[in-house]
Amino acid sequence: MRHGPARARSSDELREGFFRLFLRSYRIAEPQGGLAVYRSCARHVHALCAERWARETIFPAETALVRRFLRETGLTPGDAAAVEQLNLMANPWAATWTDALQGMERGAFLSLCQVTGEDILRTALAGGRGVVCAHHHTLFAPLFWNWLAHGGIPAGALIREWVKTRPAADAQDLKTRALEGARELKNAVDTLRAGGLLHVMADGYEGSRKTVLEFCGRRRGFETTFIDLSLMTGAPILTVAVRFSGDGGIGIEIGPALRDDPRLARAARTEALLKQYVAHLDRQWLAHPADISWFQMKRHLGLPKL
Repeated sequence: MRHGPARARSSDELREGFFRLFLRSYRIAEPQGGLAVYRSCARHVHALCAERWARETIFPAETALVRRFLRETGLTPGDAAAVEQLNLMANPWAATWTDALQGMERGAFLSLCQVTGEDILRTALAGGRGVVCAHHHTLFAPLFWNWLAHGGIPAGALIREWVKTRPAADAQDLKTRALEGARELKNAVDTLRAGGLLHVMADGYEGSRKTVLEFCGRRRGFETTFIDLSLMTGAPILTVAVRFSGDGGIGIEIGPALRDDPRLARAARTEALLKQYVAHLDRQWLAHPADISWFQMKRHLGLPKL
């Protein structure tokens, strides 16, 4: 997975060039893949984003956006300034450093990446029914696929991956969408029945079969395709979250399987599983609001208010 909001560039070329300058220094000074420059750059950028003058002159619009987002969503952490600082760092850091992080050799990457729940994933895969990984959009979510590769775990399939590899006109063409969607769903079922991984950004905005729920001060629609695929194949649903820290480290959290009760009617099972996922998403937003991209903040704030 080598795409997503983390790759968006701002229109401020001077600001973009400033952050790319750090990346150039890393590539010149660490040709063998060392991390001393990476860690030093992270310290400097994190400190910079704490400065009032930097917020007012480098990130004025973004600072206002983060403050509005925290206020209107009800995500009011104890230290809002620390959330602002980390978020202002994380967005340009993702845009600048994602390619470098994805290109790191195994030892360097794993030294930056802390994982909890690996045993949950491997045990679920050993069950032979496949696994549905229910992700959500965070700045460094693509790095989960690199961790899989370094761990020798086949990547599996990603729902709506085809859209990222086709021209925009194809993605909007109804016939193309129907055909590619059908192919993708068949591949998803085949992948799960073969015991592989299926990935879904379960907080995505695409799709026409939305269940609208109250979420963080807005009315937000959630697709249930990932649940349908799980119930169809018997594959458990595991949540996956990727977070960022001010020292440049990456944390991956793989949660236990969502609880399914086969005694319930199909609609009730779907509703129960969806509500568990949304509760998980609510916990993640509350605990790690700095990992939400500016793009996702704007989209959420554009939803209908409660």
